[in-house]
Amino acid sequence: NLEDVDRIEVIRGPGATVWGANAVNGVINVVSKSARDTQGTFLSAAGGDVHRATAVVRYGGKLDDKTFFRVDAGYQQTDDYPTANGSPAGDSWQSKQFGFRLDRYPREGTHLTWQAGTVINQLAHDSADAYNVNTLGRWTRELSARSNVEVQAYYDRTYRKLSLEGTADTLDLTAQHTFGLGERNGVIWGAGYRWIALQQNQLTPAFGVPRDTLHKQLFSAFVQNEFKPIPDQLTFTAGAKLEHNDSTGFEFQPSVRATFKPANNQTVWAAVARAVRTPAVAEDNPSMTVVAGPPFPGPGGGLFLPTLVGNPAIQSEVLWAYELGYRIQPTKRVSVDVAVFYNAYDRIIGLNTAVPAAFVPGVPIGAAQIPWTNAQAGHTSGGEAALTVSPVDHWRLTASYSLVRTAIPGNRFLTSAPERQAMLRSSYDFNPQVSLDTQLRYVDRLAGDPSVGPLFPTTPAYTTADARLSWRPTARCELSLVGQNLFAKQHPEPTPHNSGAIPSEVPRGFYSKVTWSF
Repeated sequence: NLEDVDRIEVIRGPGATVWGANAVNGVINVVSKSARDTQGTFLSAAGGDVHRATAVVRYGGKLDDKTFFRVDAGYQQTDDYPTANGSPAGDSWQSKQFGFRLDRYPREGTHLTWQAGTVINQLAHDSADAYNVNTLGRWTRELSARSNVEVQAYYDRTYRKLSLEGTADTLDLTAQHTFGLGERNGVIWGAGYRWIALQQNQLTPAFGVPRDTLHKQLFSAFVQNEFKPIPDQLTFTAGAKLEHNDSTGFEFQPSVRATFKPANNQTVWAAVARAVRTPAVAEDNPSMTVVAGPPFPGPGGGLFLPTLVGNPAIQSEVLWAYELGYRIQPTKRVSVDVAVFYNAYDRIIGLNTAVPAAFVPGVPIGAAQIPWTNAQAGHTSGGEAALTVSPVDHWRLTASYSLVRTAIPGNRFLTSAPERQAMLRSSYDFNPQVSLDTQLRYVDRLAGDPSVGPLFPTTPAYTTADARLSWRPTARCELSLVGQNLFAKQHPEPTPHNSGAIPSEVPRGFYSKVTWSF
């Protein structure tokens, strides 16, 4: 539940030294509140034309002065999104969620957490469904003012029935230790193990999947040191993560960062890091195939379906990222943040037209098998600037602009971000009870990939706005009215038009919400 979120951390650039493979272009870390901070009863309900119904109920209590708990349940129903011609896409869904969390503080500096939850989704008028169950246990202990240890275990099962039917089981074990080394060094190190079992069944002819359960293992260890040659002014951070996975073997992911504060209100930082993206199961397993287009005439006059086939010899994609940033707060009401980057990619997984297809005859249609390969190399560059101004205590304005230029020849569909995006956000409090939050967004066009025809079409640019008006008649009750995508009836977002995706568009929507805690 959003109300149980303590904070959301957005980390620019690679985070592979700590988070491991596939933390390539950024990390979003969501931190939830302890059960100790969510005591009492909380209720919320919302309804509208797109988000038809949403409801949450949560109760928090304590077993004793050191042990706290919460239980919660939620429901959400979302209407069909429209297709390009305005007709329903048939992608409506409803979701039910149940969970609990237990936090115990047996003594000062020690924290035990156990939480579990399940989400049950029904998609597209009961033609598809999915569920997830998970549980997590974590123990943290503060050994001294500069030292602590954390051990965590996590299990997750996800079931999905859409174009494929299958389950994914994940067991993850991690441990890490933080300590001071002398006056100017702070070290964090840790190790982890992950086990994954994947079982899938073919539901449509567009996918071919292995019959046996796939098992994957991942072993990892990392170390990172923060060195402060000039305390409170100059800091160097260096670290590396070593992983071993069953697909590509050992992967080494180092990073180096420097932070300099020429004054208390200014920060300059620079970073260099290496990260990898490991192959997906469809890319490295020869038993898994994906139909990539309509049939075409082949050798002997027969018809063949272009079919992507996993390649067991494929390697991980490699990124070397170079970043530079500057932050300044000239006054208490103004702050400026500017960052630029250059990312060099190698061994990008894609299709190499120089590799001939293997034609496998079939009745009535054969397969033109095309293996995934490490086909491309290229780079991206760009930056972001953000300005935050508070003209008065009850008004906050934020403006941002980002630019991403991509130079990856031969595979435009690898670009997942528009070249230019801009945003203006305003948060205004009329009084302690009434607030208005608005944002204006511009998103640039995203060019399609003509080499794969209609599978990856061009997405046009759009400008839209969102607004939220809230009223708090009491400290424990809030009523709000929200409007989303206000400038047009609907607009498209980037969606590959393959057999596993519905080419729907994002509609204009309104909903109202009430929350009450006691």
